[in-house]
Amino acid sequence: MVVLLLAALPGSGMAESTTGVPSPDLATFEAITGESPEEDHSAWDRFYKKKNHAFGKEAIGFLKENIKILPKGRAFVPAMGEGRNAIFLARHGFRVEGVDLSQVAVDRALQEAKAKKTFIKGIVGDLFEFPYPKEAYDFILVSLFYSERLLPKLKNALKKGGYIMIYLKRDTGRQSTSLVPDDFAVKAGALKAALVDFETLIYREFIEQNMDMIAILARKK
Repeated sequence: MVVLLLAALPGSGMAESTTGVPSPDLATFEAITGESPEEDHSAWDRFYKKKNHAFGKEAIGFLKENIKILPKGRAFVPAMGEGRNAIFLARHGFRVEGVDLSQVAVDRALQEAKAKKTFIKGIVGDLFEFPYPKEAYDFILVSLFYSERLLPKLKNALKKGGYIMIYLKRDTGRQSTSLVPDDFAVKAGALKAALVDFETLIYREFIEQNMDMIAILARKK
């Protein structure tokens, strides 16, 4: 069984094509779950081939609501999918690096960015193998995926005074029927606890599109 995971980042030494995407034979994939590295990669490619804008065309509402208070600069969007949030950030003046495990999703994100006359750096790679740059980003957006093991690396990659936004499903103990995986749902209060060393600016638990959601915006001290 493959757990659906949107997780991909640029690995060291990975060559990129002229479109900004690594050639498939040069990209390194790791199976987060499943029987082989290719299995997770192929599963997400199949998923996106079946449906355009699988998680919507528009950026998440929590990002739109708070875009004006975010510091402009270098932004990092792991688990980019088809780029809706990454493109939104780029159109609001951010230098965006968007990443995903699926080549299909990254290709679509780059095409959409081009169509909207903006630029994002889209990369296919492996979130768990990425050599995170230290204090490199002004803003990190984590949307609809979560890993406690990766959170310390994300924190370290954020500049002092930088912002992190995390937007996830809330774990209610009930299985949902949405496309958004339940695997990354978190219990109420879990994000505040995970970011106890940050300054919490906004925290919300709410219902959106019939899903129980949690969102937090915090600043690195």
